[in-house]
Amino acid sequence: MKKSGRPREYDLEKALEAAMILFWSKGFEAASLKDLLNATGISKSSFYYAFGSKHKLFEQCIERFRNQQVAQMKVELEQAPTGRIFIETFLREMAKESYVTNTSYGYSIMNTTTEFAGRNPEVSKLVANATLRLMEVFWLAIKRGQAEGVICEYKDPDILAIYLMNSIAGLRSMIKVGIDHKKINSVIVVTLTALD
Repeated sequence: MKKSGRPREYDLEKALEAAMILFWSKGFEAASLKDLLNATGISKSSFYYAFGSKHKLFEQCIERFRNQQVAQMKVELEQAPTGRIFIETFLREMAKESYVTNTSYGYSIMNTTTEFAGRNPEVSKLVANATLRLMEVFWLAIKRGQAEGVICEYKDPDILAIYLMNSIAGLRSMIKVGIDHKKINSVIVVTLTALD
């Protein structure tokens, strides 16, 4: 009879969440194996058994973050009074959270893109996929807003979705260098005029 082996002594989901937060706060290179073991609370042997390598764990964290954020955004879109209000609320909450949390969590995908740009095809592919998934939610919000008459129906929703993703990247960069919150909110107002 085949033995089932030792039972797992750690929660894989909690370990992934802890590793994800550590990567977002320190970056991939700066997060050492020791840091990851301390954060996840698992042994070195269990770490390699569960994740294979630091790099494989990082890839799982990117996918986890993408899935969580997309799912949350879809729920918020469903609950929003209009597609346009969803977009405005997202931009303002993003800016607010970035200031409150010192941008460490909100910058996750953008930080990853910067750190691995041109250096790792697999990670770049994951980041590109995450960006597309997020952009799809904005596309849905734009299409809904157009049907509701609160977003210009003559504008291409694909281009508007790309524009919003580009604007988010720019806003996060401005927040990171310390641009005043009131000015950021004023820029958000200008950004939203693209939907008119």
